Amino acid sequence: MGALRDILPSDFPEEVRLAFERYQDDLHYQASMVESSYTIGVIKGEKRGREEGRAEGRAEGQMEGKREVAVKLLASGSLDVEAIAEITGLSIEELQGLKQEHGLRKE
Repeated sequence: MGALRDILPSDFPEEVRLAFERYQDDLHYQASMVESSYTIGVIKGEKRGREEGRAEGRAEGQMEGKREVAVKLLASGSLDVEAIAEITGLSIEELQGLKQEHGLRKE
């Protein structure tokens, strides 16, 4: 068994040595492709995560804006809850919750 460890690719006949070198090149190429695919996947995943995060942030900001407008309208008493719901797109239940949350009078 010790003799097998001492054999070097340079000791192989040229045809075998060239086949061995092609085999090593193929292994390196495959490893490179796996690494590249992994890296591309990570980059795409990070980009998708950022895009989803931005979209979620925009949606949360829009909802917060609607809630702020609704609280101001509720506090002013100038419109009924149904009109505020129509204007803001919030449900009557959400508006009732905002009234309670902000200590505004009930109708």
